[in-house]
Amino acid sequence: MVLRRSAPRSAPRSDRHGLALAASLPLAFALVATLSACTPLSLFAGWGGPAPTESASQTPEAAPTPTHSPRPIKTPSGTPTPGCVDRVISTAGVYRIDDCENLTVSGSGIKVTAAQLGTLTIRGDSLQVYAEKVGALDVEGSLNTVQVNNNIDTILVVGDRNMIVCHASVLTVTVNGNDNTIGAEGGVDGEVQNNGQRNQIGAEP
Repeated sequence: MVLRRSAPRSAPRSDRHGLALAASLPLAFALVATLSACTPLSLFAGWGGPAPTESASQTPEAAPTPTHSPRPIKTPSGTPTPGCVDRVISTAGVYRIDDCENLTVSGSGIKVTAAQLGTLTIRGDSLQVYAEKVGALDVEGSLNTVQVNNNIDTILVVGDRNMIVCHASVLTVTVNGNDNTIGAEGGVDGEVQNNGQRNQIGAEP
């Protein structure tokens, strides 16, 4: 009778899993220890936790305050700028103006009271101008009236039946027309040209 040796039974599958797990534990602990020694703890602090916040004691930086440089103060010039250089009045009505370099009155039905005028030019009929002073007077038209309180340098009249009264003296007078009256209380100091008929030029209007 021949006896057969039976083969040894293999361990159950569950026992093999337990042995494999037991053998891998020392290796896992060794790997964790190695990573802990090489990696800063701060790297693991943020895993699974909230993001780090800034400290409450930190004060915000102060914003720079804007600086304004003062603007230079303009000083008035010694020579004042004239308010009226060249003015033209051509609409009927009553006007009052201050000093003006050049004033022109044209049309009809206009009455002007002025201060000191460099030049006064009249173009039209039935115009009235009363001025404190006129440097040069130029009249072209008819039935115009001009009255000036101070001296007049030059008077030029072209037209008929105009009346010019100066309560001072006149330097030169030129008249081209008829029936004009040029009165200068202080007389005419210079040349007089009378190119017309029945014109009255002199001290008595």
